Amino acid sequence: MELNFNHRDKTINIKSATENDAPLLLSWWNNGEIMAHAGFPLGLNIDLNKIKENIAKNNDNRQLLIIRCNNIAIGEMNFEIKNKIASFGIKICNKSFQNGGYGTVILKELFKFLFENKKVNKIVCDTNLNNTRAQFVYEKKLNMKKVKTECNCFTNQIGEKCSAVFFEVTKQNFMKLIKEKE
Repeated sequence: MELNFNHRDKTINIKSATENDAPLLLSWWNNGEIMAHAGFPLGLNIDLNKIKENIAKNNDNRQLLIIRCNNIAIGEMNFEIKNKIASFGIKICNKSFQNGGYGTVILKELFKFLFENKKVNKIVCDTNLNNTRAQFVYEKKLNMKKVKTECNCFTNQIGEKCSAVFFEVTKQNFMKLIKEKE
């Protein structure tokens, strides 16, 4: 899979991860600062072979993707489709690209792709209750609806109880947002 588009005079490329991307993912996934929002403040402590196994699972309905801006790797994301419902995750790992609107435009392109090319009916996700930046993007920029909050539903690596917020958007509600912005 590959998507290419422009944002602020920069070329964004989203492409299926390959085995060559494994060392990059290793550096990101084992970095506690990058992974803290997902409940891994000490990093995933994963090895290169496990990452290669994860990449090898890419197929039409499950993708691990690398995000590049002007050929600089800036993050990663994934999606999985089951019963016409897609779930996703995203991380802008390169700090100089955080808070610049990249996550929003990247997710809009991913959502368009999933709704139009993969014919999904709904897209869902969850995030840590403390990740207010992601919640803002999901609700205000992507027209996702908060469907529930689960308190103390997981424990992070350092023993802290964490809560999660769950979101969803239908094709109709997302496309309504896109038409309003045009």
